[in-house]
Amino acid sequence: MPKLVVKKHRPFEIVFAVILFSGAISVVIWFLLDANHWRSIKSQLIQSEDSRLLWEVNQSLDIENKQLREQVVILERSTQIDNQAAARLQDDIKALQDQVYSLKGELEFYQGIMSATTDSKGLNIQGLHIEATRQESLYHFKLVLTNVAKSDKIIEVTMEMSIEGMNEAGSQVLSLDKVIAGSKLDREIKFKNFERIEGNLNFPKGFKPLRVVVGLRQKGSQKSTVKRVFEWPAKAG
Repeated sequence: MPKLVVKKHRPFEIVFAVILFSGAISVVIWFLLDANHWRSIKSQLIQSEDSRLLWEVNQSLDIENKQLREQVVILERSTQIDNQAAARLQDDIKALQDQVYSLKGELEFYQGIMSATTDSKGLNIQGLHIEATRQESLYHFKLVLTNVAKSDKIIEVTMEMSIEGMNEAGSQVLSLDKVIAGSKLDREIKFKNFERIEGNLNFPKGFKPLRVVVGLRQKGSQKSTVKRVFEWPAKAG
C-alpha cells in the first residue's frame, strides 16, 4: 500500500524567498544601471573638459593669429615705406648725377666760349650746346652769339638754323621751324656783345641728327653773313 507523505506548507517562506530574490536582482540591475550612468556622466564630464580645453586653445590661437597678422601688416607697411624711401633716394641721386653731368658739360661749354672769345673779333657764332632730355627724341639747345667790337652799338641779325640727318628714306634736312618744340623762336635778334638763345628740338621718329648748321645775317654790314657747322652732338664752341 502506497505511503502518503505529508509536507508542511510554508507559503510565507516562498513569498519571502521570491521577494528576496527579486530584491537581489533589482539591486544587481540598479548597480549595473547606476555604474553605466556614472560612466556616462564621467564620460560627459571628460568630454566637457576636453571641449573646454579645446575652446581655450582655439581662443588662444585666434588671439595669436590676430597679433601675427597685425605684425605682418606693420612689417609690410614698414617694408613698403622703406622701398619707397629707397626708390625716392635713388631717383634723387640719379637726378643729382644728371644735374652734375649737365652742369659740367655747360661749364666746359662756357669755358670754351671764353677761350675762343679772346681770339675772335666782330660777329661770331661762338658755341652750340645740345643735351638730351628724359623724353626720347627731345633735346635742349643753347646757342651763344658774340660781337666783339670797340663800340657798344646794338646790332641786328637774322638767325637761320637747320639740322642735317638721316632717316629711312635717306638724308634729310630739317629747318628749325619744323623741329622747334613749344613756341617758335624769334629769328630777328638784337644784342650788343653777348646773346644766348635757348630752345627745345623735337625730331620725328626715325630721324638721326648728324650736324647742325647755324647762319647769321647782319643788317647794315658789308660782311653780312656768318655761318658755322656743328657736328652732332654739339657740346662746346
